Amino acid sequence: MAATTPLFKVFMPPTVRHAMEETLYSGFIAEGDKVKAFQETVSSYLDCPHVVMTNSCTMALTISFRLAGVGPGDEVISTPLTCIASNMPLVQLGAKPVWADVDPHTGMMDPTQIEALITERTKAILVLHKEGDLARLDEIIAIARRRDLKVIEDAAHALGAQYKGKRVGSHGDYVCFSLQAIKHITTGDGGILVCRNPEDQQRARAMKWFGIDRENRNTKNPWEADISDWGFKGNMTDISATIGLEQMNHLDEIVGKFNHNGRSYTDSLSQCAGATMIQRDPENFSTYWAYSMLAENRDQLVEKLNNEGVAAGPIHLRNDMYSIFKSSQRDLPNCGDFSARELCLPCGWWVTDEERERICRIIASGW
Repeated sequence: MAATTPLFKVFMPPTVRHAMEETLYSGFIAEGDKVKAFQETVSSYLDCPHVVMTNSCTMALTISFRLAGVGPGDEVISTPLTCIASNMPLVQLGAKPVWADVDPHTGMMDPTQIEALITERTKAILVLHKEGDLARLDEIIAIARRRDLKVIEDAAHALGAQYKGKRVGSHGDYVCFSLQAIKHITTGDGGILVCRNPEDQQRARAMKWFGIDRENRNTKNPWEADISDWGFKGNMTDISATIGLEQMNHLDEIVGKFNHNGRSYTDSLSQCAGATMIQRDPENFSTYWAYSMLAENRDQLVEKLNNEGVAAGPIHLRNDMYSIFKSSQRDLPNCGDFSARELCLPCGWWVTDEERERICRIIASGW
């Protein structure tokens, strides 16, 4: 049966049409005033002054690794239970991910695993906020400060999330958000990089455009500026930023709907036989990009939901199954158990209360 309730769905407000027409026929569609306006809007929303817009979250992560000094032969403590986009930049930079096992109750990095993995080659800790739930940041950051390591947050799913009352974006050294097609809001594709200090922001602006900081130059022709370090072609365009500006008007409403559905799933399913709820800190505000839970005989439940028109299942396969990460392989018992039982349910703005309740009834009826 075709899915009548998809796991993901693109949100696109009708106001984008007129705004996009203005941009497309303005004569300027590369990085310009729209990107600047979008950057200022995001900066204000996050209450973080040092924001850089990129063409993807992967680019934001790649720049973050370089800002952290990650290069050939270096190590970054990470998790394999994520999208491969989190760890692929490490391979591209000649570095190696060192897998920390996950907390069996959350599926995210277990801080108690970190200290034993740190070596003289370790440069940073990559922290994933999985599906918009929030990692144990205080503990991880404390370890990083003690060992003089950088903290990079993969917050691809967490735009609008709050960690102990403060929006995600100002905790780690570098925080990366995704604006890819199926995220809470989208620019078609795009990323946001938040830096803790203006020096890193300036370096990031140069890295995203061939090593030239187009926002801080002394000549009208950017090519006349000195290039002292290599960079990417990773900038955002005004086309993408135009979409983003219109989407920002709806962000709180969208995230609020995700959060409402997520909390309601927990209330309805917490006593369901065969299901285990993810542990979530009540002090935090999750964006629930998808609703994650654990299910015994998961594949049977997935088949049942699919037969009822509900798209469900694991989203990202563990990265350590891929041969490109062969040199990083180690025993990760919690990761193995969690990934074998993890199930994600549709949780977004398109899931009505009635449809969410129907999904809960299907699960509660057994599988």
